Amino acid sequence: MMAMFAFGLQNVSAQDAPLKIVTNHPDFSIKVKRCAASGKTVIIDLILNNNGTNDVDVKEVRGGGGSYISEAYDDEGNIYQNDNLKVKVANRPSYEVYDTGSFSIPSGVPMRLSVQLNNVPQSAESIARLKLTIFCKVWGLNEEKPVRISNIPITRE
Repeated sequence: MMAMFAFGLQNVSAQDAPLKIVTNHPDFSIKVKRCAASGKTVIIDLILNNNGTNDVDVKEVRGGGGSYISEAYDDEGNIYQNDNLKVKVANRPSYEVYDTGSFSIPSGVPMRLSVQLNNVPQSAESIARLKLTIFCKVWGLNEEKPVRISNIPITRE
C-alpha cells in the first residue's frame, strides 16, 4: 500500500501545481489571461494592474536578449531566452527581443503585456517558470527583484 502511495506522488506534474505570481510590490498585480500554443510558438498574455493611487512609469520590460534578460522554462527543462523570448506591450507595432521601451501603467487601468516563446516543443504542457525583468524605479523592480510566474498551463489547439 505504501509503495502505491509513493508511486502516486511521483506522478504529480506541473499541471497539478497552482499558478503562482510574485510581483515584488503590493500595488502591482498581474493576471495570466492566456497561454496558448500554435505549433512551436507560445503566447502568454498578461494583464498588468497598478493598484496604487498614482500612475507608474516603467522604463522597460527586458526581453530575451542583451543583459538582465527575462527567461522562461518549460516543464521539460527547456530554457527560453535570446531570440526565443520576446516581449510586447499592447498597441505597440511588434514583439521586441531586447525590451518593450518605456511605458506608463495608469492607476486602475489594466495594461496588456504579451510574451512570445519560440521553439517550444509540442510535448511541453506548461511554463514552469517565467522570470520577467521589469525596470520600475517607483516599485523598486529591477534585475535583482524580477517578477516571477510559475506553473502556467499551455493550451493547445
